[in-house]
Amino acid sequence: MPEQRLPIIGTGSQTTPTEAVLRAGLDAAGLPVVVEHWEPRPHLLGEAITKLRGREYLGALVIAPHKEKASSLIGSLSEDARLSGAVNVIVRDASRLRGHNTDMEGIRAGMAAILPRAQGRWPRVAVVLGAGGGARAAVAVLIGSSFQHVAVFNRHLHKAEALVAHFARSARHMELRARPWHETILEAEVSRAELVIDASGLGADEAASSISPEALPDGLFVLDLALHRAETALMREAQARGGTVANGQVSFLAAQAAAFHLWTGAEPPGDVLREALSSALGSGDREVAVAGD
Repeated sequence: MPEQRLPIIGTGSQTTPTEAVLRAGLDAAGLPVVVEHWEPRPHLLGEAITKLRGREYLGALVIAPHKEKASSLIGSLSEDARLSGAVNVIVRDASRLRGHNTDMEGIRAGMAAILPRAQGRWPRVAVVLGAGGGARAAVAVLIGSSFQHVAVFNRHLHKAEALVAHFARSARHMELRARPWHETILEAEVSRAELVIDASGLGADEAASSISPEALPDGLFVLDLALHRAETALMREAQARGGTVANGQVSFLAAQAAAFHLWTGAEPPGDVLREALSSALGSGDREVAVAGD
């Protein structure tokens, strides 16, 4: 098999765990693929994607800040990419490109890790913090999981409003609202929520929590997409009130495993991916804030 190239397209400072896990999986599978970094300016993203049609490319991994724009530059999209309006994986098939969103697979895995085994017993009210790629994936999964009330908070309200506007048609059966990140409003929404998905990146600071501990209800389910070796402050505080929690590692690994399968057609070496992530987080987990961004 001739050597192929696989670019990571996005901000280079966010690639440390991603690149480590990707390289470990490819090496373990004996695949001669060169992982490289591309950091195109937003207005040149289309040119970068066009280059991927070359025979030497396996595809690409797209990270922040290009996921949403990439979805508009690829003609063929998977159902998850179409629904979320974001692409994180590009696969080349001959001269054709297809965009996928494996971040949604990551969110599904993270939710399955903390919610009841029977989906019919899952909660129906959720709060999502953030408006980037991880938040888009989260909202898309919630829409498809029969949630009835979802509030989206972001420090910049217009970004939350843009996210909600994207889902206007697919969320017609439910209440999906953008809310200003004001302590009183956030506490009111959290008090009635059964699930919180934190895709804001605030959990990257181990000492800080995105929600006041006093606002957390008992028995809350929390999926904090911050990549950490251990618990975030929000997770610890929710657990103290009888909550069930998970950090971003489960979601990250599930998304990377799905991407590996799309590029290679092979099952990823799960133990190798987990070991590579653990090693990367031990040496520099602060360089990536959120699984899926």
